[in-house]
Amino acid sequence: MTPMTIRRASPADAAVLAPFAARCFEQAFGAQNDPEDLAAHLAKSFGVAQQTQELQHPDYVTLLALTAGDEPAGYAQLRRQPAPPCVTAARPAELRRFYVDGRWHGSGVAGQLMQATLAAAHQTLGAASLWLSVWTENPRAVAFYARHGFAIAGSADFWVGSDRQSDHIMVRSALVPLTA
Repeated sequence: MTPMTIRRASPADAAVLAPFAARCFEQAFGAQNDPEDLAAHLAKSFGVAQQTQELQHPDYVTLLALTAGDEPAGYAQLRRQPAPPCVTAARPAELRRFYVDGRWHGSGVAGQLMQATLAAAHQTLGAASLWLSVWTENPRAVAFYARHGFAIAGSADFWVGSDRQSDHIMVRSALVPLTA
């Protein structure tokens, strides 16, 4: 397992987070999306101004996983957000974004970041459950979330530019760590 420092991001991290987050999204979904739709989504979602606004927002918690050299390896973003009707678990928060740079896949970074994310949802946002949306065409991510206690509860649309895609809504009802 690769040792990582995981800490809460601050507005001062926006200039580093914005291009890193855009790169992670493009790594994950670039090959499956129209370049114009992808560019529109990246511009709307991952600019420095957008990241600064999210990092300043009291209902958002963004965690950075950093290497020993302070290089970003992954990040997660939580927010207090009304849950869709299919989420019936108590006191839910949304796991809005969860990405690990492709260079770090298989290194244990994702598992460490997930444990820190579950703790932050409970301790910082007061959540008792967590929900997320994940593209139905991303079986690797669906399997990862299932291994971490999430179950499919419904579906929702997700837009990449002008392309409407289908996401699973997945829910984890308890935020205490799963035991092996």
